[in-house]
Amino acid sequence: MSKMWHKNRPQRKMHSIAAAMMVLFIACVVALPVGAAETPLKSASLMPMWSPQAQFAGYYVALDKGIYARHGIELKILRAGPGSSPAEALEKGSADFAILWLTTALQYRSAGTELVNLAQIIQRSSMMLISKKTAGIETIDDMDGKKVGMWEGYVSLPLRTLFAEHRIKVREIRQSHTVNLFLRGGIDVTSAMWFNEYHTILNPLRPRS
Repeated sequence: MSKMWHKNRPQRKMHSIAAAMMVLFIACVVALPVGAAETPLKSASLMPMWSPQAQFAGYYVALDKGIYARHGIELKILRAGPGSSPAEALEKGSADFAILWLTTALQYRSAGTELVNLAQIIQRSSMMLISKKTAGIETIDDMDGKKVGMWEGYVSLPLRTLFAEHRIKVREIRQSHTVNLFLRGGIDVTSAMWFNEYHTILNPLRPRS
C-alpha cells in the first residue's frame, strides 16, 4: 500500500497544482470588469430629419437591438423636430450623421458645406400634394393661383422647383405640423407625406363599421 502511495504521489501533486491553477484562473476572470477585454465602442451621433415616427423606425429598432454596438458604435440618436435642423447640426459639428432631403444636402453643399452622401435610403420621394375633388384640381397647372399649404424651410424646395418648371404661381400658405387647415377648407392644396398626413386625411373620410 505504501509503495502504491509513493508511486502516485507525483501524480497527485500535479493534480493539486492543476486544481490550484484553475481556481486562480477563475478568480482572475471573475475579478476582471465586464467588457475589459473588448474593444471600446466609438461614440457617434445621428439626427433624424424629424420627430420619431414610422419613417425612422429602423434606426430606433437597430439601437434597441444593439446592432450598432455589435459593429463597434455607441450611437446616440439626437432629438429632432420643430426648431432642430439636421443640416445645421452637421454644419456646426453637433451631429456626426444626419438624415436629410437630397435637395437640402445639395443646397448646403453648393454653399460650401462639405457633406458626403453615405446612402440613399429612399429612392422615391414620399412627398405628396393633395386636394379635394370639390376643388376641381386635377393637374399641376390647375394649381395656378390656388392656396397651397407648404412647410417652412428646405422641405419645400422640391415643390417650388415643380411650380417653377410648370411656370405657375401659387399662393404659398404656411403649413404647420397638422392638416387641420386643409380639412377645414382654409387652403386648396396641402403638402403631405404618404406615410403620415396622407393617412391622417383619409382616416376621417373612411366609413365607420
